[in-house]
Amino acid sequence: MTGIDGEAKARTFATRAELLDKLGRKEALWHRAAIDAQERRAEFDKAAQDVMAGANSVTVGRTTYTVVVDEDTDVTTDHS
Repeated sequence: MTGIDGEAKARTFATRAELLDKLGRKEALWHRAAIDAQERRAEFDKAAQDVMAGANSVTVGRTTYTVVVDEDTDVTTDHS
């Protein structure tokens, strides 16, 4: 782990219990982040499956992804 200038950070604690509490809270935070990331990954996977099945529009989270076909050139445009 590094600080702003690339230097290693150092944290000190008065007791092992205090350190264990800090580590436990960090573990819980990262565990939740991992679960959230896995859930979002599954949403994108489901959206991709829907597109492969013929959908022209899918929503993941608060973003809707839509295929737009230009009638003049019949080219699919990506509006990411």
